[in-house]
Amino acid sequence: MKLLADLMVFFGAILLTAGTDLVIETAGQDMASVGGLLGILLSLVGVSLLVAGILNHRGLAQRAREQALDNDPDGARGKADKRR
Repeated sequence: MKLLADLMVFFGAILLTAGTDLVIETAGQDMASVGGLLGILLSLVGVSLLVAGILNHRGLAQRAREQALDNDPDGARGKADKRR
């Protein structure tokens, strides 16, 4: 599952960069060009993948943290967890 999140972040960043570059390249052209629209769509897909991948990483880390607390043999919580 971590590999999927890594791939989502990787391809999301690439699509976001490519879409932004495409929008900037076609900024001075007339409205008949489809480069700006295509760039916006690429950027939206890239941002979606990037954010989903980052949130997936955060969820995996949270689940691993909770599982480590559940598997603790003496039931003691760490210093960081006592503050909550």
